[in-house]
Amino acid sequence: MTQPLISVILPTYNEAENIAAAIARIHAVLGAAPHEIIVSDDDSPDKTWQHAMSLTAEYPVKVLRRTTDRGLYPAVMDAFAAARGEYLAVMDADLQHDEKILPAMLAKAQGGAKLVVASRYTRGGGVENWNAFRLFLSRSGNRFASLMLRRPCTDLMSGFFIVERQAFEETKPKLRPKGFKILMDILQNLPAGAATAEEGYVFRPRTAGESKLSLKVAWQAFMGLYELSLGRYIPFAALAALLGVLLCGIIFLIAR
Repeated sequence: MTQPLISVILPTYNEAENIAAAIARIHAVLGAAPHEIIVSDDDSPDKTWQHAMSLTAEYPVKVLRRTTDRGLYPAVMDAFAAARGEYLAVMDADLQHDEKILPAMLAKAQGGAKLVVASRYTRGGGVENWNAFRLFLSRSGNRFASLMLRRPCTDLMSGFFIVERQAFEETKPKLRPKGFKILMDILQNLPAGAATAEEGYVFRPRTAGESKLSLKVAWQAFMGLYELSLGRYIPFAALAALLGVLLCGIIFLIAR
Protein backbone atom coordinates (compact mmCIF):
# COMPACT_ATOMS: atom_id res chain seq x y z
CA MET A 1 0.00 0.00 0.00
CA THR A 2 1.34 3.43 -0.97
CA GLN A 3 2.44 5.59 1.95
CA PRO A 4 0.07 8.59 2.05
CA LEU A 5 1.56 12.06 1.90
CA ILE A 6 -1.48 13.53 3.64
CA SER A 7 -4.12 12.10 5.97
CA VAL A 8 -7.42 14.01 5.95
CA ILE A 9 -9.33 13.63 9.21
CA LEU A 10 -13.13 13.98 9.23
CA PRO A 11 -14.50 13.96 12.81
CA THR A 12 -18.20 13.15 12.44
CA TYR A 13 -21.48 12.91 14.31
CA ASN A 14 -24.74 12.47 12.39
CA GLU A 15 -23.33 13.37 8.98
CA ALA A 16 -24.80 10.44 7.01
CA GLU A 17 -26.34 12.83 4.47
CA ASN A 18 -22.99 14.49 3.74
CA ILE A 19 -20.25 11.92 4.22
CA ALA A 20 -20.30 10.38 0.73
CA ALA A 21 -20.08 13.77 -1.00
CA ALA A 22 -17.36 14.95 1.41
CA ILE A 23 -15.19 11.90 0.73
CA ALA A 24 -15.71 12.05 -3.04
CA ARG A 25 -14.83 15.76 -3.20
CA ILE A 26 -11.69 15.42 -1.07
CA HIS A 27 -10.49 12.47 -3.14
CA ALA A 28 -11.10 14.40 -6.37
CA VAL A 29 -9.16 17.53 -5.37
CA LEU A 30 -6.16 15.65 -3.98
CA GLY A 31 -5.88 13.74 -7.24
CA ALA A 32 -2.54 12.02 -7.67
CA ALA A 33 -1.18 13.10 -4.27
CA PRO A 34 -1.00 9.94 -2.12
CA HIS A 35 -3.66 10.39 0.53
CA GLU A 36 -5.98 8.69 2.96
CA ILE A 37 -9.28 9.90 4.45
CA ILE A 38 -10.02 8.94 8.05
CA VAL A 39 -13.60 9.19 9.28
CA SER A 40 -13.56 9.36 13.08
CA ASP A 41 -17.18 8.90 14.09
CA ASP A 42 -18.70 9.11 17.57
CA ASP A 43 -21.07 6.16 16.97
CA SER A 44 -23.62 8.38 15.22
CA PRO A 45 -27.28 7.35 15.62
CA ASP A 46 -27.71 7.96 11.87
CA LYS A 47 -24.91 5.42 11.26
CA THR A 48 -22.49 7.82 9.57
CA TRP A 49 -19.75 5.26 10.24
CA GLN A 50 -21.70 2.62 8.30
CA HIS A 51 -22.16 4.92 5.31
CA ALA A 52 -18.42 5.64 5.35
CA MET A 53 -17.58 1.93 5.57
CA SER A 54 -19.56 1.31 2.38
CA LEU A 55 -17.12 3.59 0.52
CA THR A 56 -13.88 1.88 1.52
CA ALA A 57 -13.72 -0.21 -1.67
CA GLU A 58 -14.02 2.90 -3.86
CA TYR A 59 -11.91 5.42 -1.94
CA PRO A 60 -8.83 5.32 0.35
CA VAL A 61 -10.99 5.54 3.46
CA LYS A 62 -10.39 4.30 7.00
CA VAL A 63 -13.27 4.39 9.51
CA LEU A 64 -12.99 4.66 13.29
CA ARG A 65 -16.22 3.94 15.14
CA ARG A 66 -15.75 5.46 18.58
CA THR A 67 -18.03 4.38 21.43
CA THR A 68 -16.17 5.91 24.40
CA ASP A 69 -14.50 9.24 25.23
CA ARG A 70 -16.65 11.03 22.68
CA GLY A 71 -16.05 14.56 21.50
CA LEU A 72 -14.34 16.48 18.72
CA TYR A 73 -10.88 16.72 20.26
CA PRO A 74 -10.60 13.03 21.27
CA ALA A 75 -11.99 12.01 17.87
CA VAL A 76 -9.25 13.96 16.11
CA MET A 77 -6.55 12.62 18.43
CA ASP A 78 -7.63 9.03 17.79
CA ALA A 79 -7.53 9.68 14.05
CA PHE A 80 -4.07 11.26 14.30
CA ALA A 81 -2.88 8.09 16.06
CA ALA A 82 -4.25 5.96 13.22
CA ALA A 83 -3.00 8.24 10.43
CA ARG A 84 0.05 7.40 8.31
CA GLY A 85 0.53 10.66 6.41
CA GLU A 86 3.41 13.11 6.72
CA TYR A 87 0.82 15.89 6.93
CA LEU A 88 -2.36 15.75 9.02
CA ALA A 89 -5.41 17.69 7.84
CA VAL A 90 -8.59 18.26 9.82
CA MET A 91 -11.85 19.52 8.34
CA ASP A 92 -15.60 19.16 8.79
CA ALA A 93 -17.63 16.61 6.84
CA ASP A 94 -20.68 18.88 6.49
CA LEU A 95 -19.44 20.40 3.17
CA GLN A 96 -19.09 23.90 4.67
CA HIS A 97 -15.30 23.78 4.51
CA ASP A 98 -14.07 24.21 0.93
CA GLU A 99 -12.06 21.13 0.03
CA LYS A 100 -10.74 22.83 -3.13
CA ILE A 101 -8.11 24.72 -1.10
CA LEU A 102 -6.52 21.52 0.25
CA PRO A 103 -3.83 21.42 -2.51
CA ALA A 104 -2.86 25.05 -1.80
CA MET A 105 -2.72 24.35 1.94
CA LEU A 106 -0.62 21.25 1.35
CA ALA A 107 1.78 23.23 -0.85
CA LYS A 108 2.30 25.77 1.96
CA ALA A 109 2.94 22.96 4.42
CA GLN A 110 5.46 21.38 2.06
CA GLY A 111 7.02 24.82 1.68
CA GLY A 112 7.92 24.93 5.37
CA ALA A 113 4.80 25.96 7.32
CA LYS A 114 4.34 23.70 10.33
CA LEU A 115 0.67 24.68 10.61
CA VAL A 116 -1.59 25.96 7.83
CA VAL A 117 -4.99 27.36 8.84
CA ALA A 118 -7.89 27.78 6.43
CA SER A 119 -9.28 31.23 7.23
CA ARG A 120 -12.54 33.01 6.49
CA TYR A 121 -10.93 36.32 7.43
CA THR A 122 -7.81 36.59 5.31
CA ARG A 123 -7.33 37.42 1.61
CA GLY A 124 -9.66 35.27 -0.48
CA GLY A 125 -11.83 34.36 2.51
CA GLY A 126 -15.45 35.06 3.30
CA VAL A 127 -18.74 33.66 4.53
CA GLU A 128 -21.87 32.97 2.50
CA ASN A 129 -25.28 34.06 3.82
CA TRP A 130 -24.16 35.76 7.04
CA ASN A 131 -25.52 39.17 7.96
CA ALA A 132 -23.16 42.00 8.91
CA PHE A 133 -23.80 41.66 12.65
CA ARG A 134 -23.04 37.94 12.76
CA LEU A 135 -19.91 38.50 10.68
CA PHE A 136 -18.81 41.30 13.03
CA LEU A 137 -19.27 39.10 16.10
CA SER A 138 -17.33 36.24 14.53
CA ARG A 139 -14.45 38.46 13.40
CA SER A 140 -14.30 40.18 16.79
CA GLY A 141 -14.31 36.86 18.64
CA ASN A 142 -11.42 35.57 16.55
CA ARG A 143 -9.40 38.76 17.02
CA PHE A 144 -9.98 38.62 20.76
CA ALA A 145 -8.89 34.96 20.90
CA SER A 146 -5.74 35.71 18.90
CA LEU A 147 -4.85 38.57 21.25
CA MET A 148 -5.46 36.38 24.29
CA LEU A 149 -3.17 33.65 22.97
CA ARG A 150 -0.64 36.17 21.65
CA ARG A 151 -0.42 34.14 18.44
CA PRO A 152 -1.17 35.67 15.02
CA CYS A 153 -4.13 33.86 13.47
CA THR A 154 -7.18 35.41 11.80
CA ASP A 155 -9.48 32.40 12.29
CA LEU A 156 -8.80 30.41 15.45
CA MET A 157 -12.33 28.97 15.30
CA SER A 158 -11.80 27.63 11.78
CA GLY A 159 -11.55 23.92 12.56
CA PHE A 160 -9.90 23.46 9.14
CA PHE A 161 -6.12 23.10 9.16
CA ILE A 162 -3.05 21.06 8.22
CA VAL A 163 -0.28 20.34 10.71
CA GLU A 164 3.03 18.69 9.89
CA ARG A 165 3.26 15.35 11.68
CA GLN A 166 6.63 16.08 13.30
CA ALA A 167 5.38 19.42 14.61
CA PHE A 168 2.28 17.70 16.00
CA GLU A 169 4.37 15.03 17.72
CA GLU A 170 6.43 17.76 19.39
CA THR A 171 3.31 19.51 20.69
CA LYS A 172 1.45 16.32 21.66
CA PRO A 173 2.82 15.97 25.23
CA LYS A 174 1.53 19.47 26.03
CA LEU A 175 -1.97 19.05 24.60
CA ARG A 176 -5.09 18.59 26.73
CA PRO A 177 -7.57 16.74 24.52
CA LYS A 178 -11.01 17.89 25.59
CA GLY A 179 -13.66 20.18 24.17
CA PHE A 180 -13.32 21.94 20.82
CA LYS A 181 -10.03 23.83 21.20
CA ILE A 182 -7.71 21.59 19.20
CA LEU A 183 -6.50 24.25 16.74
CA MET A 184 -5.88 26.78 19.54
CA ASP A 185 -4.08 24.12 21.57
CA ILE A 186 -1.76 23.10 18.74
CA LEU A 187 -1.02 26.70 17.77
CA GLN A 188 -0.25 27.70 21.35
CA ASN A 189 2.14 24.77 21.83
CA LEU A 190 4.04 24.79 18.54
CA PRO A 191 7.83 24.75 18.90
CA ALA A 192 9.40 28.20 19.20
CA GLY A 193 9.97 29.78 15.81
CA ALA A 194 7.69 27.35 13.96
CA ALA A 195 6.37 28.89 10.74
CA THR A 196 2.61 29.14 10.23
CA ALA A 197 0.50 30.14 7.24
CA GLU A 198 -3.10 30.79 6.24
CA GLU A 199 -5.18 30.11 3.14
CA GLY A 200 -8.41 32.00 2.51
CA TYR A 201 -11.65 30.17 1.78
CA VAL A 202 -15.35 30.97 1.59
CA PHE A 203 -17.39 29.24 4.30
CA ARG A 204 -20.41 27.62 2.68
CA PRO A 205 -23.91 27.27 4.16
CA ARG A 206 -24.96 23.84 5.41
CA THR A 207 -27.39 22.12 3.04
CA ALA A 208 -28.05 18.87 4.93
CA GLY A 209 -27.88 17.66 8.51
CA GLU A 210 -27.91 19.79 11.65
CA SER A 211 -25.35 22.25 13.00
CA LYS A 212 -23.40 21.13 16.08
CA LEU A 213 -23.06 24.72 17.33
CA SER A 214 -24.71 25.30 20.70
CA LEU A 215 -24.26 27.27 23.92
CA LYS A 216 -22.39 24.27 25.32
CA VAL A 217 -19.95 24.34 22.41
CA ALA A 218 -19.47 28.10 22.78
CA TRP A 219 -18.81 27.69 26.51
CA GLN A 220 -16.29 24.91 25.88
CA ALA A 221 -14.50 27.12 23.36
CA PHE A 222 -14.38 29.97 25.89
CA MET A 223 -13.07 27.69 28.63
CA GLY A 224 -10.44 26.33 26.26
CA LEU A 225 -9.27 29.85 25.47
CA TYR A 226 -9.22 30.72 29.19
CA GLU A 227 -7.14 27.64 30.06
CA LEU A 228 -4.62 28.30 27.29
CA SER A 229 -4.21 32.01 27.92
CA LEU A 230 -5.07 32.95 31.51
CA GLY A 231 -5.66 29.71 33.39
CA ARG A 232 -2.20 29.55 34.90
CA TYR A 233 -2.32 33.18 36.07
CA ILE A 234 -5.93 34.08 36.96
CA PRO A 235 -8.21 31.78 39.02
CA PHE A 236 -11.51 31.14 37.26
CA ALA A 237 -13.49 32.67 40.14
CA ALA A 238 -11.64 35.96 39.62
CA LEU A 239 -12.26 35.80 35.88
CA ALA A 240 -15.97 35.13 36.44
CA ALA A 241 -16.16 38.12 38.79
CA LEU A 242 -14.46 40.32 36.20
CA LEU A 243 -16.89 39.17 33.50
CA GLY A 244 -19.78 39.89 35.86
CA VAL A 245 -18.56 43.45 36.41
CA LEU A 246 -18.17 43.97 32.66
CA LEU A 247 -21.67 42.61 32.01
CA CYS A 248 -23.16 44.90 34.66
CA GLY A 249 -21.33 47.83 33.08
CA ILE A 250 -22.72 47.00 29.64
CA ILE A 251 -26.27 46.71 31.04
CA PHE A 252 -25.83 50.04 32.84
CA LEU A 253 -24.69 51.78 29.65
CA ILE A 254 -27.59 50.31 27.66
CA ALA A 255 -30.12 51.34 30.31
CA ARG A 256 -28.90 54.95 30.50
